[in-house]
Amino acid sequence: MICAVKDKTGSSIRRICDVLNVPRSGLNYAAKETPSQVSDGKLGDLIEDVFHTHRSRYGYRRIGHALASEFVR
Repeated sequence: MICAVKDKTGSSIRRICDVLNVPRSGLNYAAKETPSQVSDGKLGDLIEDVFHTHRSRYGYRRIGHALASEFVR
Protein backbone atom coordinates (compact mmCIF):
# COMPACT_ATOMS: atom_id res chain seq x y z
CA MET A 1 0.00 0.00 0.00
CA ILE A 2 2.76 2.42 0.88
CA CYS A 3 4.54 1.72 -2.41
CA ALA A 4 1.32 2.40 -4.30
CA VAL A 5 0.88 5.73 -2.49
CA LYS A 6 4.52 6.56 -3.24
CA ASP A 7 4.05 5.84 -6.94
CA LYS A 8 0.83 7.82 -7.09
CA THR A 9 1.93 10.89 -5.15
CA GLY A 10 5.68 10.96 -5.64
CA SER A 11 6.21 11.50 -1.91
CA SER A 12 9.06 9.91 -0.01
CA ILE A 13 8.55 6.71 1.92
CA ARG A 14 9.73 8.49 5.06
CA ARG A 15 7.00 11.14 4.71
CA ILE A 16 4.26 8.59 3.98
CA CYS A 17 5.26 6.46 6.99
CA ASP A 18 5.28 9.56 9.22
CA VAL A 19 1.80 10.58 8.08
CA LEU A 20 0.40 7.06 8.53
CA ASN A 21 2.28 6.63 11.83
CA VAL A 22 3.87 3.41 10.57
CA PRO A 23 7.48 2.51 11.33
CA ARG A 24 9.69 2.34 8.25
CA SER A 25 11.53 -0.65 9.70
CA GLY A 26 8.47 -2.83 9.17
CA LEU A 27 7.91 -1.73 5.61
CA ASN A 28 10.20 -4.26 3.93
CA TYR A 29 9.11 -7.01 6.28
CA ALA A 30 5.42 -6.45 5.60
CA ALA A 31 5.90 -6.07 1.84
CA LYS A 32 7.00 -9.69 1.41
CA GLU A 33 4.68 -12.64 1.93
CA THR A 34 5.94 -15.19 4.38
CA PRO A 35 6.21 -18.83 3.30
CA SER A 36 3.28 -19.74 5.54
CA GLN A 37 1.12 -17.05 3.90
CA VAL A 38 1.99 -18.46 0.47
CA SER A 39 1.17 -22.04 1.51
CA ASP A 40 -2.06 -20.89 3.20
CA GLY A 41 -3.10 -19.17 -0.02
CA LYS A 42 -2.45 -22.34 -2.03
CA LEU A 43 -4.40 -24.42 0.47
CA GLY A 44 -7.26 -21.92 0.34
CA ASP A 45 -7.38 -22.28 -3.43
CA LEU A 46 -7.54 -26.07 -3.12
CA ILE A 47 -10.35 -25.82 -0.58
CA GLU A 48 -12.33 -23.52 -2.86
CA ASP A 49 -11.80 -25.87 -5.81
CA VAL A 50 -13.20 -28.83 -3.87
CA PHE A 51 -16.09 -26.72 -2.56
CA HIS A 52 -17.10 -25.46 -6.00
CA THR A 53 -16.51 -28.81 -7.71
CA HIS A 54 -19.17 -30.31 -5.47
CA ARG A 55 -21.59 -27.45 -6.14
CA SER A 56 -21.12 -25.79 -2.74
CA ARG A 57 -22.57 -28.79 -0.90
CA TYR A 58 -19.46 -29.93 0.94
CA GLY A 59 -18.79 -28.81 4.49
CA TYR A 60 -15.46 -28.72 6.26
CA ARG A 61 -15.46 -32.44 7.07
CA ARG A 62 -16.08 -33.58 3.50
CA ILE A 63 -13.60 -31.04 2.16
CA GLY A 64 -11.03 -32.31 4.65
CA HIS A 65 -11.61 -35.91 3.58
CA ALA A 66 -11.45 -34.97 -0.11
CA LEU A 67 -8.15 -33.14 0.36
CA ALA A 68 -6.72 -35.93 2.48
CA SER A 69 -7.60 -38.57 -0.11
CA GLU A 70 -6.19 -36.38 -2.88
CA PHE A 71 -2.82 -36.01 -1.18
CA VAL A 72 -2.55 -39.67 -0.15
CA ARG A 73 -2.58 -40.84 -3.76
